[in-house]
Amino acid sequence: MFIIIVFFIGAGYFGANMFGGDPEKIAEVEGVSISGQAVQRRIDNMRQRDGAEFEKRYPTEASREQLRQSIAQQLISQEVVDAGIANAGMTASDEQVKKWIRTFEPFQSNGEYSSFQAREFLRANGWSEDYLNEYAQERIAAEQLQNAMNSSGFALNNEIETLYRLQEQTRNVRVLKVPVASFSESVTFEDNELEDYYNKNKSRFMQPEQINLKYVRLSADALVEAKKADVTEEDIQAYYEQQSSLLSDPAEIQVAHILIDNSVDDAQAKAEELLQQINSGADFAELAKEHSSDTFSGEDGGQLDWVDAVEQSENSAGTGWAPEFEKAALALENKGDVTEVVETDFGFHIIKLLDRREAEKTPLSDMRDEIVQSLAKEAADDEFYTKESKLAEVLFEYGDNIDTFAEQVGLEVQETGMFSRDNGTGIAAEPALVEQAFTAKIIDSEQVSDKIVLSSKDIVYVTAKDYQAEKVKPFEEVKPQIVATLTQEKAAKNAESFANKVLEAVESGESAGAMIAEQGLEWQENDALKRRDSGMDFALVSAVYQMTAPEGEDSQLQVKPLFNGDYAVIELKEVNYPDVSSMDEATMTQLKQTAKSLNVQADTANLIQHFRNSIEVKQ
Repeated sequence: MFIIIVFFIGAGYFGANMFGGDPEKIAEVEGVSISGQAVQRRIDNMRQRDGAEFEKRYPTEASREQLRQSIAQQLISQEVVDAGIANAGMTASDEQVKKWIRTFEPFQSNGEYSSFQAREFLRANGWSEDYLNEYAQERIAAEQLQNAMNSSGFALNNEIETLYRLQEQTRNVRVLKVPVASFSESVTFEDNELEDYYNKNKSRFMQPEQINLKYVRLSADALVEAKKADVTEEDIQAYYEQQSSLLSDPAEIQVAHILIDNSVDDAQAKAEELLQQINSGADFAELAKEHSSDTFSGEDGGQLDWVDAVEQSENSAGTGWAPEFEKAALALENKGDVTEVVETDFGFHIIKLLDRREAEKTPLSDMRDEIVQSLAKEAADDEFYTKESKLAEVLFEYGDNIDTFAEQVGLEVQETGMFSRDNGTGIAAEPALVEQAFTAKIIDSEQVSDKIVLSSKDIVYVTAKDYQAEKVKPFEEVKPQIVATLTQEKAAKNAESFANKVLEAVESGESAGAMIAEQGLEWQENDALKRRDSGMDFALVSAVYQMTAPEGEDSQLQVKPLFNGDYAVIELKEVNYPDVSSMDEATMTQLKQTAKSLNVQADTANLIQHFRNSIEVKQ
């Protein structure tokens, strides 16, 4: 097992919430529980990664519930596959796990493994040592399964030959493309035809419900710019002096350590023995690589990352190391100094000072914009919370008039304009607002609404000014739409009818030349059309290759609808197959790999379906 020691106690990485039982079990796969906590942890990771974008993407409870359901199903599906792989007896050795961890993409920096990246990833994602090892074993086993499938895949000669015949065949064809647009101008309508279509299809022409809201919005972000103008040079200087310690690059320290953890027999005695070797001139880094239980830092000679050289206190998180470790490390004065054996909850450490950096104060000129932003934000936040509280206090007294309500905190009443659920802009496009806007408590009330939270420190109160229920749009408004729809339908029918007339003429041996010329069309002929022939419209080529080969000497004639809505009359005269014996080595190798990949994909899909059918899932 790999021992991954993270000394950032305050990060919650080894917190009890990562290991405790979860009463919120949502499913069980082969005895393995999938918890609501696991789902929430995935959501929390997404929120941390995406920041404000997460809130925009999932602003409502309904959208967040949908996300929860989606993630739950992903976790269940993954566990089903993992259980199937485990049942197949595929495992990973400690050495394989070690190699996988060191090549895990999130742990890389400039193409190389970074212990700092590894620790930061684990801390940010709440992964424990056990979870990382379990995850690595599962992924290695999955790779083993896929490798096994790939290695067992094969392609028969007849499969290769079939692919070659399909890929390299050509077709002798004559094609007449019949564009629907060619028949649009000749479309006419009978009396009342448009009105009849309107009356029979009113459900297609519904005007969704719309509402116009008067609203009062309070946003801390909107207040920041105004507050910047109020920041004086005296404010900036005072802030700089007061926060000088925070605006400085603090003194830093870098150490290396060797850990003998508590699981090792006679751990303290072994640590003391290693200290004697170091004091006798042994290479600290080599001993760390060979003996340290912290394999992450051990690979780097025990080297840990730079940290602030500050002790833990009420006002500082300190180095983030265990208190005993921190105290001993900070006491080292000169490069190369080594501590005595230090005991922590993790085991026994030997610590070596690698380097120190002195504190450097950042010039005011470099910090001015940041200070102005901080002061303005602080003032904006204060004003936001003050006004937020005031609005909550006066809602009952002034909630019958939004203008008077807004006056209590000096805010402006604005209007959204009429909008539906789907066409709002600006604030009317905010999902949290839209979710509330079309509820009865807004539509049927003249009172100011309860507070609607758009995002952190961004709230709005609304009242309905105008409301229009769902209704059928007037005929004159939708008439152009009806004309376009019926024109397309009739033109398509006329195009198809024309194509069938051409087909009938050709089949009967009659000449279709006159009607084709009248329509401004002409045949395209190709006696060796390939699947990827750029000389013919792709829609036509696709239609040609959907047809089966003609039997005997008779051509195959068909009218084919094209995927772009047009039609084509196709006369497939002959399919020309390549001589398999002429296949070169490169083509054979490529087709062999293609056939093998297709077989492996099919086998893998069947195996996964077998897992799903055979593994018990309780929900």
